[in-house]
Amino acid sequence: MADESTGDIPAARPLPIGRIRSLPQRPNHLGRVAIMAAVAVLLQITLMPYLTVADGAPDICIALVAIVAVFRGPFMGAVLGFACGLAVELTTPVGTLGVLALLYLAAGYWCGRFVDRPEAESLGLPVALVAAACAFVQVGYAAFQSLLGTEFVVSAVAVQVIVPSILLTGLLSFPLLLVVRRLLGAPVDVEPGMLRS
Repeated sequence: MADESTGDIPAARPLPIGRIRSLPQRPNHLGRVAIMAAVAVLLQITLMPYLTVADGAPDICIALVAIVAVFRGPFMGAVLGFACGLAVELTTPVGTLGVLALLYLAAGYWCGRFVDRPEAESLGLPVALVAAACAFVQVGYAAFQSLLGTEFVVSAVAVQVIVPSILLTGLLSFPLLLVVRRLLGAPVDVEPGMLRS
């Protein structure tokens, strides 16, 4: 404020150096998530088809989508799910484009709804969500193939493909969870506005 008697404006006081705080960093780690997604898609199309039990193979992409969604919320889970699903479909010969992307998107969004729970930092909840997301994707893809007219025996597909895929993906989720936790830190719900620079 100006001094009314003399019209002078008082000088600003300098802040002490020790009291200057830096702005908090945004914990979305978008670059790390993108690199993990690229590595997961690469592993999914090159290595995972050879790690089979019966006819089921682990799905590292849905495991990554579910775990990142638990650590970064439904928005990041849905975006990562769509991106990973579309990348897998574009790089492998699949019947109908967009089915995996939609299933991964829905699974990522659903798993991201658990970001605010205290169990999100434990091992149990993320691994259970990985198994549930894998089951959702496997059953959803089989149902879609059935709608297209592909004939198969449901019990044979369940025993030979779906159950082994869920078990292998669940086993794979333990080391993947440790890697994601190390790279992303504590669970934080990332909103769309937080991604702007």
